[in-house]
Amino acid sequence: MTDNQNDPKYDFKAPEDNIRKWKPKSYENDAFQGVSPFDFAMRQKNEDKKRKEGEREAKAKLYSYHSKGVSSLAEENAKALNIVESARKNDARTLKEEAKLVNMAAAGFGVEQASRNADFEREKAWKETQKDEIESHKHVNMAAAGFGVEQASRNADFEREKAWKETRKDEIESHKHVNMAAAGFGVEQAARTADFERDKAWKEEQRREKAAQKDVNMAAAGFGLEQASRNADFERDKAWKEEQKQQKAKQSEFDMARALFK
Repeated sequence: MTDNQNDPKYDFKAPEDNIRKWKPKSYENDAFQGVSPFDFAMRQKNEDKKRKEGEREAKAKLYSYHSKGVSSLAEENAKALNIVESARKNDARTLKEEAKLVNMAAAGFGVEQASRNADFEREKAWKETQKDEIESHKHVNMAAAGFGVEQASRNADFEREKAWKETRKDEIESHKHVNMAAAGFGVEQAARTADFERDKAWKEEQRREKAAQKDVNMAAAGFGLEQASRNADFERDKAWKEEQKQQKAKQSEFDMARALFK
């Protein structure tokens, strides 16, 4: 027989202990309970299940498969299992307390501890060596330590770049005093000057034309017919409005009751 077959928790159980007990789902306690008919029905259903479960437990307490006065087989199995579990937990607790007082070096781990100590000392010595090496590099002259060719090349490049910049600066400075017209750009300059003078003359002519138009009599300059037509329209509109005004004045004095409702 295997260990599971000898385990007391797999022994016989009373019929009332084999019933699957109902319990609410884990998410129902945190779920939102609304006021819809569906939520109300679900709450009522859970209340009925809870009530039936309480009734079942009450009936199970009233009736037991085993006779009263004698502990049931389930209780005996549970007691035996509790004794075994308590002994195991006590042994584990005692072992953990004793382990706190154990000297690892004296308990067989001396070699491991010595190896770790040696590694630590070696790592510490290596770090000190690296630190001293970095500190010594701060005072090294790179040009005198084998990098003279590279340094000389960089210095030559710097001097050449510096001379080129000085040349460009002098060239730009000399361009400030150059007469472009006398340096070969006279034709371009002359063309631009001619364009400027022509544009200036055109603007002046436009200015004189606008000034002359300010004193022009539009009626005497060809717009007389248009003006006469507008004057005629105005007079005709004025006469029509006057006629409408007189007609309304006559109607206001007319007695509608006497003229129509006799």
